[in-house]
Amino acid sequence: MNMEISCIIPTCDREELLWKSVDSVLGQSRSPKEIIIVNNGARELEPPPEVRGRVQIYNALPYFGVAQARNFGAILACGDYLAFLDDDDLWNVDYLKNVAKTIASGAKCIISRLDCLAEGKISKHKNAHEILSLENILTFNPGITGSNVVLARDVFWQVGGYDPKLPPSEDKSLILEVLRRKFPVETLPDNQVIRRTHHRGRLTDAGHMAEGIAQFLKKYGGLMSREQRLINLWKIYHYQYHSGSTWALFPLIVCAMLVKISKFFSS
Repeated sequence: MNMEISCIIPTCDREELLWKSVDSVLGQSRSPKEIIIVNNGARELEPPPEVRGRVQIYNALPYFGVAQARNFGAILACGDYLAFLDDDDLWNVDYLKNVAKTIASGAKCIISRLDCLAEGKISKHKNAHEILSLENILTFNPGITGSNVVLARDVFWQVGGYDPKLPPSEDKSLILEVLRRKFPVETLPDNQVIRRTHHRGRLTDAGHMAEGIAQFLKKYGGLMSREQRLINLWKIYHYQYHSGSTWALFPLIVCAMLVKISKFFSS
């Protein structure tokens, strides 16, 4: 089985980071069918000479969101599988090669390990291997991001793509829907994706984190236990407090106490 893989990179005004991410794709031991860059920023992209002609660049509406940018790229993609990469992350040289081997074994969704690069040193960050489950996703993110997921294109559309109402929870929501429909999912604990620490900020801040988790709770609260709902409420107030909303401190403390009580009675 020779399945073609399309690489989709959303980007937003971080061109100095973008081309390093693109280099990590161009340097793959197994080349993708295509590299689609969706420009979600306000400025035109100027690819360096060594990149020109090797990527497809599409200008989307400025700042219309990373979920929409990924979905837009998926519409344009020709590959059987979609491999997403954020503009400030990197793939190990054998990333797609390892993914392709897993596709050949029948996987419809592949999730790889996520490491972190800071001050020239790479350290372990998150690994979904052996902890990926519907139960865990309803409580926390076990290691799912926009750069370590490869998904069959038909499955991507069957589960509805990325939900633009949920950033930054759209990543785990996508995989939650895959698991609910029982599509074959494989985790690759030794397949490395690298998240770069930098001063340009990530795609979301504390306020957006709170809003995303609130929308996630609204969408999936019916699937959660009481303890899971409390944990998600605690996270909402936690991010609201750290975004400057001092009023969130009291409900944050209350939720923390209720979580402890719930854990005590369920143990």
